[in-house]
Amino acid sequence: GCVLCSEENGCITCHHRLFLLIWRDGIRQYGMCVHTCPPGYFGVRGLEVNRCTKCRSPSCESCFSRDFCMKCKDKFYLHKGQCFRQCPPSTTAQPGTRECQETCELGPWSNWSACTHEGQTCGCKWGVETRVREVLGAAREEGAACPALLETRKCRMRKHCPGGEHR
Repeated sequence: GCVLCSEENGCITCHHRLFLLIWRDGIRQYGMCVHTCPPGYFGVRGLEVNRCTKCRSPSCESCFSRDFCMKCKDKFYLHKGQCFRQCPPSTTAQPGTRECQETCELGPWSNWSACTHEGQTCGCKWGVETRVREVLGAAREEGAACPALLETRKCRMRKHCPGGEHR
């Protein structure tokens, strides 16, 4: 795949579809033409030469650009293009992906509502009561799901209404 090469340094220029990967060994520099850049590098296409450029972060396994990581090495977690030893506050690691996702910050549950059945508080054996909670800090990332904000449960009602009327 080399178009131009040097005895001391290997490839200097590659065919237009290939990437030039340059690495150092001590003070020597070597070049090689590759179809895809190896882990820890990303490809940059140019007018005269396509190059493999090293990711800036040593904990990054693959990157989109010099400073935006797409996959971290083992023992690191990915969040917004950066690698961390543990997920930042208000985020949690997604199972199996080692990616941190923002979580919802929820307020406390309200008290249970009155037990009702079709809007009535008596005159039936069973009804439903509900409680709610608010999102204090919503997840800002797409795909981050907040848990339930409303709960219902079955409740026992007074079967007979005072005065024999439904309320």
